Amino acid sequence: MTFVQNPSPTPVLSDRLRERLVSLGIAIAAVGSDGRLMPLDDMSPIERLIIKAPAFIATVRRHWSQISQCSGEAVRVWPGVWLVPMPTARRRRVVTKNQLMAVAMLFDHDLLDSEHLHLLCDQQELDLKATLARIDRDSLMTRSEVDRMAKSLGWMKQDSVELDRRVFELQTMSQQLAESYEELSLMYKLSSNMMVNQTPVNFLDEACTELQQVVGLRWLSLQIVDQELGLGELAGSIFEAGDSPVSTEALKRIGVELIEQIRADPKTQVLDKLDERKIENLTTLGDHLLIVPLVRGEKLFGMIFGAEKLDNSHISSIDSKLCSSLASTMSIFLQNAMLFEDMQGMFMGTLHALTSSIDAKDSYTHGHSERVAQVSRALADAVGLDAHTCDRIYIAGLLHDVGKIGVPESVLCKPGRLTVAEFELIKQHPEIGARILKDIQQMNDLIPGVLYHHERWDGNGYPHRLAGESIDLFGRILGLADAFDAMSTNRTYRRALKHQDVIDEIVRCSGTQFDPTLVDLFLKLDFEPFFDLVLTHQASHKGHDPISTGSLESDSS
Repeated sequence: MTFVQNPSPTPVLSDRLRERLVSLGIAIAAVGSDGRLMPLDDMSPIERLIIKAPAFIATVRRHWSQISQCSGEAVRVWPGVWLVPMPTARRRRVVTKNQLMAVAMLFDHDLLDSEHLHLLCDQQELDLKATLARIDRDSLMTRSEVDRMAKSLGWMKQDSVELDRRVFELQTMSQQLAESYEELSLMYKLSSNMMVNQTPVNFLDEACTELQQVVGLRWLSLQIVDQELGLGELAGSIFEAGDSPVSTEALKRIGVELIEQIRADPKTQVLDKLDERKIENLTTLGDHLLIVPLVRGEKLFGMIFGAEKLDNSHISSIDSKLCSSLASTMSIFLQNAMLFEDMQGMFMGTLHALTSSIDAKDSYTHGHSERVAQVSRALADAVGLDAHTCDRIYIAGLLHDVGKIGVPESVLCKPGRLTVAEFELIKQHPEIGARILKDIQQMNDLIPGVLYHHERWDGNGYPHRLAGESIDLFGRILGLADAFDAMSTNRTYRRALKHQDVIDEIVRCSGTQFDPTLVDLFLKLDFEPFFDLVLTHQASHKGHDPISTGSLESDSS
């Protein structure tokens, strides 16, 4: 560092430069326009004697203008005594009044014969010979040596200033890199979690926690607007991290009012005068409140807000910048979540319309695919499969009978039992369904469920007579759910079985028709949602025999 350029008690020399001057045996001091010198390091008794002499101080005062204008040049202020101003930059600068300047003191041989020194000894009642004996004659220079040393000191000072400047720049760059690393690390972590199979609730909850920890706020909240229908379950929700000074309900009320206040001009800002906002309990949140809107285009999705740094510092522009960057990422995620919600809704709506059209070919099969899908998902969850796989099994359940599109309606809608030839036509629907789905890449994982849901554990099923665990898990789960729904609803050739009779039949067929491990888990399921769905389908299909399939395909159960 250089010494400061504003009026200051003492100029500051870097430790590096101070050590070099001391190692050269050069005295350094601070001098001002009043001519007084203040030692900046140890001085010899002779040097201290000289700088305290009134005559010397008066002489330095007279030479102040010359000293302050010199840069790396020696100024002779007394016979044998030279002052070398230590410049703070490469160019000459103006030193203002009362400003202190660092100087180096050099001595030449004229000091030994100086009348000024003799007079000073007389005034201080010092023995001249003893005083002269205490002077290190090896440290005395010639005039040319003084000039060369003055230039060297000037260059040394300039180099020190330049080195300190570069060290400062390196430190600043290092700090910026550290901050950028934290920002990039957080961005990478959040973007890694920004997957379609990552639920928005989990993503925003993790993002809120990570941001609170990286920025170092005592508490942080992320609030979503409640007027946006496209956000589904996210609308009106709030996520918290850290220790908020108010309850979640109070924080949410504050957030709603803040969102309304920034809606007209959504921008990142730090609020200092919280009482002017006229919001109840706002001042209890802290002295300074960081506000970061979640905006995409002209749409305001919500707001990040938090207060009180853990280190008690003020919320900085760097904190605001980091939060703004993350807010942009979160806004993109929210918009994508809305689009995904729309696409998912359209996709599921199309699937339900497709399965309804299949079921509509036979009025007795109304709701069959949806019920199979529901029971299959519940069983998959009991198996311990992850949420994504359970959802895929649900979709496979909706599509398990899609191949019936290729079966003649005369067979599907035939009352009573089927002939052998007719049953052979029915048995083709798993392969027809698999062929329908094989060209849809996004549904490749569903094909085993569609193709194998009529295979049996003992190998007597169709279409490929697979046995045991060679049957894909999707097929085993859907096959059990399909048989359960078939037995639990009416047939043209029989009425629906009582629930206990259905359970007894499934237990009897465990290890022959059904995977025994799945049966054990199936028996522990809650069947209340299934019967609720049956009632829903009955209510929406009045005028028909309640929910009957009219086929022979599950009769073997």
